Formats: sequence, structure tokens, C-alpha cells
Amino acid sequence: MTHIAFPVLFFWLLVWAGGLQAQHSAAEWKADIDLLKRELPKRHPDLFRYHSREAFERDLDEVAALAEGKSDLEIGLLLQAALAKCRDVNTRVELSPLFQQSGRVIPIGLGWYEGGLYVSATVRRFSPAMGRRVVSINGIEPDSMLRYLGVFFPQENAETARRDGPLWLRFPLAVEMAGVGKGDTLAMLMADETGKQFGIYVHPIDFRKDKDGAYPLQFVPKEPDFRWDPIKQVFSLHWSEAQQVVYVQYNGCFSQEMALAAGDTAVASQIPPFQPVLDSLLKLLDDYPLARLFFDLRFNSLGKPDDGLRLVEALAKHPLINQPNRLYVAVNRYTAGPAVEIAAAFQQRTQARLIGEPPAQRPNHFADPDFLMLPNSRLQVFYGTRPVQAMPGNPETLRIDIPMELPFAAFRDGRDPLLDYVRNQR
Repeated sequence: MTHIAFPVLFFWLLVWAGGLQAQHSAAEWKADIDLLKRELPKRHPDLFRYHSREAFERDLDEVAALAEGKSDLEIGLLLQAALAKCRDVNTRVELSPLFQQSGRVIPIGLGWYEGGLYVSATVRRFSPAMGRRVVSINGIEPDSMLRYLGVFFPQENAETARRDGPLWLRFPLAVEMAGVGKGDTLAMLMADETGKQFGIYVHPIDFRKDKDGAYPLQFVPKEPDFRWDPIKQVFSLHWSEAQQVVYVQYNGCFSQEMALAAGDTAVASQIPPFQPVLDSLLKLLDDYPLARLFFDLRFNSLGKPDDGLRLVEALAKHPLINQPNRLYVAVNRYTAGPAVEIAAAFQQRTQARLIGEPPAQRPNHFADPDFLMLPNSRLQVFYGTRPVQAMPGNPETLRIDIPMELPFAAFRDGRDPLLDYVRNQR
């Protein structure tokens, strides 16, 4: 096995609670909402594609009318619910500062896998839930619960609830305002691998006082396949001569070439070039006529599509490479933004077969988000700025040629059934 890797530091930071700030007045919120009502339609390329101007303005007026006596977080959630109706995943209120100030965040990570909703991360206090399937939440089946929470996130297609809904379960006030809970606690009925059921209550905890209970728990596969390798890179190329597979994991749409084209030499020095990857994979596919390319766009949602589109054009020009049994592109519901553009280009310009789950974003969407700062609350309101027309018409999602949903057991054990499928093709 030859491994060509271009390491870069990926990191994430989660702040559980911050200092409380003074509540803003109803007059301050009304001024912010009036500004939002004026400015967002000017900045967004087509804000009213799915939701009329009249309805948008009426929704914001209703939020302003309800501001008296509401907390900043309540008003922020009402604004988010109003913007969600525009059905653009890049048009949203950044509510993290308000959730951090409230301290009302449940430390539990949930994700939708084949077979249902599972707990993939939590803290020691709630360790019995770790790795278990969720049977119900507050007496409601997970699918139904995620639909209720859908008032708070833009739903571009049917996959959005399964991608974004689990995140919103961590916020008790959102659950309460959606009408499916009360207070800070979720009553969860869980099932283990044998089907045995048990109940557990999860709630926010004080991380300063309960340091032992706050110790994080997450899966670390013992023998991870490429997809689950804990050392993440912007992109990496692996060649398996025995299996005749070129595997490219494309985690972020960034490269030295794109940074230099934008004139940012400082950033360019921190990012690997994409051209060596492109050259290597084309040479391998040329030299080994039976080799297959597995181009992995799962969990890729950031950057610009330029390099990926350049790869698509290069493959489209090689008729001996551009064959349906040689090119496989993996996507899942977390594939978004530029990665959706790239996947759509593969489907339009080549004979690649898309494998995995439909992305939770339309192929034709609004990319390159920018933000508007509300002057009083200091909240950022993001919005898409570039219309993307990746597919003819306006399909809700990309067509998946080989549908495969990831089983939780595969994620837990570090296996990649999608790559296994391609490995086993002859």
C-alpha cells in the first residue's frame, strides 16, 4: 500500500457556557428586525424563491411583536424559525453565543444511521446511552421528533431533518418551543444491540462543578479504515495495487492553488497543492486499466469547488477512464456547498456512479455565505450570495446510483462499507 498524504491541522472547539449578558430591550430587537427585513432581501440573490416577501415580512413583524418579555435566546429562536421558511441552509441566525450564555446545552451527540438515531458521543454522566439506539424522546419516535424540530432549520429536502434535527435536540429551549418537551430534561428510551430497552434522563450539566461527569466520551475505532482515520487532512490519496483502487479523501475544498489565485500567499503557505493529487490519480488510472477511482466527498462542506471541477473536466476528457465501473463518488447527507457542486458535475459530465446517501442540500442552491451583523443584539445572520445552477430543472437532491446508508456498527468499528463495495467490484 502506497500512501500519499498532505496533513493539515483540523480542530474543533466547543464552549459549553459563557458569561451572561444583559437582556436587550424590545425596542432594540425591533430595530434589529426592521434592519433585517430591509437588508436581507437586498443581499440575498433570491430570498423569496420558496417563501413570499409578504409572508417573510409578516413573520418578522410577528417576532417583533412578541419581543416584549422574551429572552434574547427565545427571540433568536423565533427569528431562526422565520428564516428557516426560506429553505436556504446558508440563511440562518448564528445562535451559538446565545446558547453559550444560557448554559442550557445537553452534552450529547446524536446522529442518524442505518436503522435509526444513535448516541455517538456524550459525557461520563450519561455513559449508559453511549452507542445506543434511541427508541423515543419524550415519548415521541425519533423521526417525528426531528420533524417537529424542523421549524428551526431550513429544509431543502427530506434529508435535512436527519442531518440537522439531531443537533437541535441538544437545546432544551428549542425542544420546548417546538412543543415536544418542557424544562431542561429529555426522557430518552434507548435500546442496546440485543434490543433490550432502558430509560435515561439527559440534561445540561455544570461543567465547572461536575468535572468527572463532564469527561467526554466518543468512539475511537481500533482499526479504522481510511474514512475513519483520526488524522484528518484536507485531502489525501491512497493507492491499493492489490485491490486496484485509487482512494481520494476530499475533506475540504481548499488548496494552495486556490489561495494563490485569491492573492493570499500567507494562507497558501499553510495549505497543500492539489495538482500533485490530480497528476497522481490520472497516472494511476492510465497505468492500471482495471483500477477504479473512489472519490470521497462525505462530510465535505467548506471551501470553493474549483479544484474538484477541474478534476471532473480532466476525467471527462479521458474516454478510457471515464467509464461507469471505474469512477465512484461517495456522498452523504453531510456533503454540502462546494462538494455538492462537484458531485453534480461528476454526474453531469462523467459516467461516475454516486454511492452513499443523498446530500441534505439541493444541487441548485445559494453558495458562498456572507453575514449581516444586527447592531443591537450583535447576532450574525448568514445568507447565501452565489446562485448555483448545478443541475437542469430544480431537483430536490442528487440522484444516488448506489444507495447505501452507513450502519452505526460500521462507524463504531471503523469500517467503511462504501469503500468495501468498490474494493469488491471486478
